[in-house]
Amino acid sequence: MDCNPLRYLAIGDSLTAGIGVPFFEPGFVEYYKGISRQILKRPIPYQKYARPGATTEDILTMLHSPIVMEAVSHANIITITAGGNDLINAAKGFITNTNAESVAQAIQQSRDHYLKILERLHHLDKQEHYIIRLTNLYNPFPDIPIAEAGIKEYNSMIASFNSENNVKVADIFSIFKGKEKALLSHGGIHPNGEGYYQMALAISRLGYSPLEICQGEN
Repeated sequence: MDCNPLRYLAIGDSLTAGIGVPFFEPGFVEYYKGISRQILKRPIPYQKYARPGATTEDILTMLHSPIVMEAVSHANIITITAGGNDLINAAKGFITNTNAESVAQAIQQSRDHYLKILERLHHLDKQEHYIIRLTNLYNPFPDIPIAEAGIKEYNSMIASFNSENNVKVADIFSIFKGKEKALLSHGGIHPNGEGYYQMALAISRLGYSPLEICQGEN
């Protein structure tokens, strides 16, 4: 069978950037690339467009860049991490203004952005099969009950995209719950190396269909 390379494009916030581990150490993108290469037995060149602090609106803006859209048009595997900064910004608004609606508004706005993000990814003249993988949010503040409630509500919204064509959502929340000290870096906000590796495993467990495993020599 055809054993051509599969191109991987990672788009997102600080999680895609790999914040939380030393500069030359792998984040989930590099781990996922490696795991995918082993499973699919095909070369997987990758590109990464990430900005720490990026919101879902920022990711949508990235997808209007000709350079990024050129990469999208050739990608067989796409991962997106976004939403954590939307919630953090909403939480700041809640604390500052005691605006109880700020979190609900952030979730609705994020949903609208995700819809537009996926619309741009789907409406591509792709000659090959492709998959899109999203991640839900883990809770870096397990001791704050209101944080857990907001994140669960946000994750319910992200889970709704599981029914989209070629889209699956990795449940990162469950992997990190109760293991925050083991999986988060010093400072407790971003994953450490093990946390990123567990993220990559969770995404890989979603499978790769309709992408095909190369049956020939790698």
